[in-house]
Amino acid sequence: MGDSSFFIHDKVKQSERIEEKQNIVLGFLAQEVFSTSEILGQLLNLSRTATYKTLKLMEKRDLIRMYPIEYELAQRGKQTIWGLAPKGALLATDLDNFQIDFYESGRIATSTMAHSLAIQRVKVAGLTKGWTDWVSSRKLKQIAAKDKAKWKQIPDALGTSLDSKVIAFEVEKTVKTPKRYQAILGNYAKMFLDQTVDQVFYICPENIVKRLERLFSNIDKLVVDGKSYPVHENVLKRIQFLSYDDWNELR
Repeated sequence: MGDSSFFIHDKVKQSERIEEKQNIVLGFLAQEVFSTSEILGQLLNLSRTATYKTLKLMEKRDLIRMYPIEYELAQRGKQTIWGLAPKGALLATDLDNFQIDFYESGRIATSTMAHSLAIQRVKVAGLTKGWTDWVSSRKLKQIAAKDKAKWKQIPDALGTSLDSKVIAFEVEKTVKTPKRYQAILGNYAKMFLDQTVDQVFYICPENIVKRLERLFSNIDKLVVDGKSYPVHENVLKRIQFLSYDDWNELR
């Protein structure tokens, strides 16, 4: 995994390749607000060195900016994240049709940031599989605000599989209460019925996969539009529980 643009002797082709990579990064940051070098490198399919060169070139062009992050989020002590600079945000508006948010240090809680980065890793893994039409929870909230009846539940992300199924992603790091999952399952049952989404993938650490499965299998009643219904097995069949490794290996 390297960066072919640095070995292309045709200056026009080299410039086009660099522009292509920059647009991918700008589009991703326009949706996600911030990311890490590791995730952006996976997105671009570049080595660590090539990723660093690409991001530093974008920083030099005042397209993106680098920020230090809290130690708790760092995997090896010191880590930084990347966010759009105003100039980059202006260019990114051509790639997305919703309002651009800038990353600002201190405005996002470290727990929220860790969750967002986990979602990004799931998204990038999906993109490498060829999954398409990814929508972030941030954009989904904007969409849901205009159609609350359709979006009973706002997933962490939305993606379309290779067989054209619309999959809602829930990235769990800890387990919620049974009552909360009962409400979530009721919301998704309504969304299945309305064909808003086809399935739900819960992506979580290996040690809570079976526990989540048990919690959902023990739900015997759903409340949909204020009415109570028994849980139909077809509803539960549409929910999958995967570890991060399971998702990465899924084809």
